[in-house]
Amino acid sequence: MKKLFLIWMTLFSLMARAEALELKVGDVLLQPLKCWACSLIEAEEETIYSHVGVVVATSPEVMVAEAFSKVRKLSLSEYNQKTEPGQKLMVLRFRRDDLVAEFQNSQSEFKKLFETSFEGALYDHDFRWNNFDEQGNEKLYCSELVSKLFQAFVGVELPIKRMHFEKNRESWMTYFRGNIPDQQWGNSPGDFHRSELFYEVGEL
Repeated sequence: MKKLFLIWMTLFSLMARAEALELKVGDVLLQPLKCWACSLIEAEEETIYSHVGVVVATSPEVMVAEAFSKVRKLSLSEYNQKTEPGQKLMVLRFRRDDLVAEFQNSQSEFKKLFETSFEGALYDHDFRWNNFDEQGNEKLYCSELVSKLFQAFVGVELPIKRMHFEKNRESWMTYFRGNIPDQQWGNSPGDFHRSELFYEVGEL
């Protein structure tokens, strides 16, 4: 009974904070995760954030699109369950008012674009920018999904860079099974946090 009460209190607190922040469709949610690969990403990119999602609906409940086990959408409370204990989500929003307005004026179209063109795709464990399965379907990792979704909807893509895997090199060798994608194009959750395209709305 006590555990159920704590779950409800946590959910209520999250909903209250989300309402206070007035989450909008198109908001970026940076997330600290607790896992072995997550710690490698955070150390390499010098950030506490190893995952990123985007708000695709706010009514009747907040829904977040992400590439995690696969490309999917889930409720804000489900998304937040993965957050590392003691840490919070960081909410980012486009600085450009015209882009914010475009998301608000075309909310159903943004959600439909995700559902028809991205949802259900495989997760890309290899972190490669243009990586396809044997059937020719693109595989996506988290920051790649959000970037390509924005590009498809409003024509704005977070700039990509040559990726590096220098810190904890032996661990990266293990993760990539000896085939590290050094200097391949890509991006990371930290790149969203550092980008001048967004500003911090607050934490959840």
